[in-house]
Amino acid sequence: MKKKGFIIGFIIFSILLSMGYGIGSYFVGYALSPTSSSDQREIKEDDKIGVLTQDEKIISDNKQKEDAIGKAFMKKTKPMIIESNDSTRLNGQYLTHENNHMWSILIHGYKSDNTNMMSYGIQYYEKGYNILLPNNRAHGTSQGDYIGMGWLDKDDIACWVDWIVSQDPQAQIILHGVSMGGATVMMSAGDNLEHVIGYVEDCGYTSVWDIFASELDKRFSLPTFPVLDISNLVGRLKAGYDFKEASSVEQLKKAKQPILFIHGGKDDFVPTDMVYTNYEAAKGVKDIYVVEEAGHAQAKDYNPEAYWNKVFEFIDTKIKS
Repeated sequence: MKKKGFIIGFIIFSILLSMGYGIGSYFVGYALSPTSSSDQREIKEDDKIGVLTQDEKIISDNKQKEDAIGKAFMKKTKPMIIESNDSTRLNGQYLTHENNHMWSILIHGYKSDNTNMMSYGIQYYEKGYNILLPNNRAHGTSQGDYIGMGWLDKDDIACWVDWIVSQDPQAQIILHGVSMGGATVMMSAGDNLEHVIGYVEDCGYTSVWDIFASELDKRFSLPTFPVLDISNLVGRLKAGYDFKEASSVEQLKKAKQPILFIHGGKDDFVPTDMVYTNYEAAKGVKDIYVVEEAGHAQAKDYNPEAYWNKVFEFIDTKIKS
């Protein structure tokens, strides 16, 4: 009887383990595979935060203009390739001035690529900065099986910084990222990379765990436990990182250089509350700019002039000074 009970228990355990792994694999694949449909976001009506019609039109019109400017600017940039610490090939674009040691690395968001950062790049370039626009791992033309959500990307940013310094040993670098790129900026900030003198993060999340928990509820109406706990275990096995460890908040506590935090007041993807949590975590020189009328990653397109005035005012008065 004892032997029979053991066998039944083992079978039940194996079934549960198999089911758990299957659930975890599904959600890890959904969230972190570059080929999944996770960018086709549909959330519950109650979780949607509507941008006013007149503001939507302003954002849409400005975005069209900004995209056209970025598309034209991209033709001037040059391609480049580096290799990450784990031998992943990473592609990017860059453009330099002569005799200038100020650089900006522009970091794109989730399921996007560096073409979406070209309209940001031209602003820095016209201010005299050398610019570098990476394609994050598993995005654009870069290699990678799983999306890094900022945590793997922060180590890749260190490699991009090394490339810049190899070209320009006197380089002074600003990191500017949007959405997942904003999280990458904050996670990089905690590593205090040499030659990086300041940061601009736009609508980044507090941690990978937090943003996945938020989306698990909004998209699937599922609880964090046990679904995200199981997915985290599978994520550690497959993607190589822990969703809780991948924390902007914890990294910001270690950051020493100035940081500007930007967010949309009507962001229903990365909740606006997260920017205040991130801001409080930073101990050094900092400022915050919340565009109340804007949704996710729309702060620039709501009012490009005001956005860039704020960015360069912060850089000139808090970072360069």
